[in-house]
Amino acid sequence: MGSSSSMTPAPSWRNTPTTERAGPGPQRVGASHAVSPLDRHALLSSLLARVEETRGQIGHAWPYHADPETGVWETVEDGDWCGGHWVECLRIAGRLEGRPALIEEARERTERLRPKLEKDDQFRGHRFYYSAARLHAETGDPRLRTLALAAAYAVRSMAIPQNGAMPIGHEVQVKSTTLASRRIVAVDNVHPNLRLDFWAGPETGDPVFAEGAKRMLDLTIRDFIRADGSTVEFLEYHETEDRILRHFTLLGVHDDSCWSRGQAWAIAGFLRGWQEYGETRYRDAAQRLWGYWLGRVGNAAPPWDFDDPEGPRDTSASAIVIEQLARMAVQSPNSEVRLFTEHLAPMIEGLAQHMRPTGRLVDGCFNRPKRFADRSELVWGTAYLLMALCYLEEGEVPC
Repeated sequence: MGSSSSMTPAPSWRNTPTTERAGPGPQRVGASHAVSPLDRHALLSSLLARVEETRGQIGHAWPYHADPETGVWETVEDGDWCGGHWVECLRIAGRLEGRPALIEEARERTERLRPKLEKDDQFRGHRFYYSAARLHAETGDPRLRTLALAAAYAVRSMAIPQNGAMPIGHEVQVKSTTLASRRIVAVDNVHPNLRLDFWAGPETGDPVFAEGAKRMLDLTIRDFIRADGSTVEFLEYHETEDRILRHFTLLGVHDDSCWSRGQAWAIAGFLRGWQEYGETRYRDAAQRLWGYWLGRVGNAAPPWDFDDPEGPRDTSASAIVIEQLARMAVQSPNSEVRLFTEHLAPMIEGLAQHMRPTGRLVDGCFNRPKRFADRSELVWGTAYLLMALCYLEEGEVPC
C-alpha cells in the first residue's frame, strides 16, 4: 500500500472462503464478514492516517492521550504502561503500507522499552507481546524472540505461590496512579499478565505457561466474578495464605461497582483463554461477563463504570473487546464462536460513531475519579481498533 491516506485495493484474500472447525483454537481463514469491506477499509485508512499524523506530532516521545477537540497529544518519555501499543501501531502501519522504515522505527522503540524488562510490573506482558513478540512474527528476528521470551518467563515468575494469582507488581507503572504490590491483583490481569503465556507456550512447548495461565483464569472465576456477572477491580491477598484481605476499586465509582474497562479486559482474557485451551469453563465465564455487559449497553460503547450510566463513555473498553472478537472471527469461525463474533460488526459500527474525520477515536476514559483524560483519545483504544481492523483486512493474526 502506498501511504496512510491512500491505500491500494484489497488483495484477493479478502474474499477467501472461511472454513468450519469443531473447536475454538486458532486456524487461518479468510477475512471475516464483520463490517462491509468498504467501510472497514475506510476506517482502517483513517486510523493509519492518524498514526502518521501522530508520528509527526510526538517526535521522540510516546503518545498517551490526546485532546478530543484539538487532537494534540499529551506524551510521556518512556511509554508508561502502554508503550507496546504504540510499537504495534507502527508495525501495522509499516506492514499495511509497505513501509519498511516504520518496521525499523518499531524495532527502535522496542529497544527503548528493554530497560522495563527488569521491572516488577504486570504490564511487561503488554509491552513485550505487542512489541517484541509481534515484531518477531513480522521479521523472524531471533533477537526479538529472545527478548519476548525473557519477558514471558519474567512475568510468569510473578505468580503468587499460594494460589497462582498474577499481581500488579511492586514496580507497576501507570501515570495518575501510585498503587503497587506483590499481593494486590486486578481483574485486568487475565489480559496483560497472560498475553505472553498464550504466545510463549506454543512457541517453546514449556507447560509452565499454560499451567500458570489456567491458574490465574481459574482464580479470577473464583474470586473476581460476582453472581450477576460483574467484576471486582482489585483484591488484596494475605501474605502467606490463599485468603482475601479486602476488595476495592481505584478507577471505578465505588468498591462494589463494575469498572467497564476491567470488565472488557476480563471478557477478552477469558475468550482468549477459551480459544487457546479449549476449556469450556473459560467460555462460560466469558458468557457471564458478556451477558452483564450486553444487558446494560448492548453493542454501544459502555460508560466508564456501569454504576454511572450517564457518565463519560469509555470507547477503549469496547476496542479491547473488539480486538479479541476480531481475532476469533478470523481464527475460529465456528458456530460456537459466532455467538460472540456476531456482535463484532455492530460494535465496530458503534465505535465508528466516536471517530472524528481525522481518524481519532475519542470518548475514551482513562481515570474518571481523578478527572484524568476522562473524555479523550487514548493510544491503546486506537491500537486495539487498529489491530482488529488489520486482522479482518488480512484474514489472520500475527501471533
